[in-house]
Amino acid sequence: MATSAGKGAELKRLDSVLGAQAIPLKRTGKAMPLIYTSAIAHRLANQMTNQNDPAATIAAQLVDILLEALPDDLGALRGVTVQATVAGLIHFEVGDRAITVWLDQILTNSLPSQRWPPVPMAERERQAMLESAAIFEAQYAHARCCSLLRLAHREAFINLETLEALPCDWRLNSFTPLSWLTTSAQLSLNHPADRYLLVQLVDAFDRLSDPSPQRTLASLVRSAQAVSQAFQVFHRTHPLCDHTGQEPALVTAQLGLLMATQRILYWLLADGLHLCPVSEL
Repeated sequence: MATSAGKGAELKRLDSVLGAQAIPLKRTGKAMPLIYTSAIAHRLANQMTNQNDPAATIAAQLVDILLEALPDDLGALRGVTVQATVAGLIHFEVGDRAITVWLDQILTNSLPSQRWPPVPMAERERQAMLESAAIFEAQYAHARCCSLLRLAHREAFINLETLEALPCDWRLNSFTPLSWLTTSAQLSLNHPADRYLLVQLVDAFDRLSDPSPQRTLASLVRSAQAVSQAFQVFHRTHPLCDHTGQEPALVTAQLGLLMATQRILYWLLADGLHLCPVSEL
């Protein structure tokens, strides 16, 4: 059995190793709640001096280190539950409050990084992509989002600033109340169409941010098409012309999700696929 001094040394080593590398995460499941899993404890178990420590023990120690290192201003980490499993995995469950922080960051363009490395693309691949139905769907969906946001602005559902700028730079006026949560601190966007679109937006953003070789031209095109199709379902479910009987706060939240969809589609088309997003039909 290791001494307490030995344990302390191992914890320090874990801390230094953890600080020197990003924690690899993988989404589990394709629906809500959003859960990410990391198997880093298994990797570190092979690097530890004390080989008798199972991955489950290391995972628990890593969770302690992570929780102690969290800043006072949690930002997007507020609402994320972190726990170790008996299988030596670390689970990150993204709660409703964390989702709202992420959505706010999308709408204000305040995410830590919005510049993704280019995907290698041969001219033949580019031409085939331009002629694909998936790109047509994505361009149409982006233009439709822009049209609906302009209409919502004209009808005074929301108040947009900088409409003369590129759609990716549109801003909600500070006087536009946007409340994502209900009085019970749950996400107000609880319709299946809302949740389905939200999951597709998260998947697309994860794909854009993925530094691994899995981030390919084909994967980005699939993400753009998935977001486009989810948007069509969302729009059929919540047509802008019919909000009879709905709470104004819910209508505004739905328009916020619409704006987040426009943002993600813009980044997929412009930054991911190096295309010029269409903003008018």
